[in-house]
Amino acid sequence: MNQAIPTNIISGFLGVGKTTLIRHLLEVKPENERWAVLVNEFGEVGIDGALMQADGISVKEVPGGCMCCSVGLPSRIALNQLIEEQQPDRILIEPTGLAHPVQVINMFASSDYEGVLEMRATIGLVDPWCLSSEQFRQIPAFVDQIKMADVLVATKTDQTDQEHLEAFFTYAEKMQPEKLKVGAISGGELPLQWLDYERINLTAPVQVAAGHEHHEATPEKPLQQSSDGVQRLQSQTEYANSCGWIFPAGKLFDLAKLVELVKMLEIPRIKGLFETSDGWHTLNKMRTTVSSAAMEQPPEEPGSRVEMIHTEVVDWSGVEQQLRECLIN
Repeated sequence: MNQAIPTNIISGFLGVGKTTLIRHLLEVKPENERWAVLVNEFGEVGIDGALMQADGISVKEVPGGCMCCSVGLPSRIALNQLIEEQQPDRILIEPTGLAHPVQVINMFASSDYEGVLEMRATIGLVDPWCLSSEQFRQIPAFVDQIKMADVLVATKTDQTDQEHLEAFFTYAEKMQPEKLKVGAISGGELPLQWLDYERINLTAPVQVAAGHEHHEATPEKPLQQSSDGVQRLQSQTEYANSCGWIFPAGKLFDLAKLVELVKMLEIPRIKGLFETSDGWHTLNKMRTTVSSAAMEQPPEEPGSRVEMIHTEVVDWSGVEQQLRECLIN
């Protein structure tokens, strides 16, 4: 390659809107440029990557834990494949919402990628509501994502009241070192020029956050495949528990029942791609907000899939039974 590839890390906690923002950026990028995406998801079942692939986006997905810890080598392999196969003009890297961006930044800004990647601004996304929650402010990854952002952006402003939005700007203005840019968006509509801010610290590696241990998630082996072909995969770290399901192609869901189930479940983060009697649909839940949308193209890999994440222990067998009850016989 003749020149280093401009590269941005898009960080933010679970459900903040990273995938929505990336999909928007790829819609409005210069027509003559080829962009690619590296996605890391906490759970074992890939949802974001499948969603982007359905949009025709060049994407490599690394499921199962923190990009910098448990899957460091697979992340490098996936990135190298992405560069070789796509020869992109820009790369967007989306770590899991539970990742500490310090290690992610250091990994891709290391000498291993000197002359290959040109690290531009790290874009840190924040749901203003989370800043008012003591629970979130006690999670090291959430705090570090804000500290390490070069450009700090409040998302979901269409769902945020003025009080929370003003609190976000007050919080951001007090941060040291000063952010290169502080802004607010809705619908993932980040201005393209914000990507090209230079990083605050271009030379010295940033320090590892206190309390972050390089231990990998402890994924259980996929449960023995049931007689009807449904697979369940689980993983767990000190901060979260996740469970994902993959259903065989051809198993159709009742969309209305699915939406009602997701609303009823006391699980704060749910995302899935479902084959229903009304075609393929996405389903997304963050806290109490649930949304569903029709997919223009089905995912490349057949079969419905869903991932759920909770900070508490969950009876996943009971949840699976409820999902099964949404299938159309």
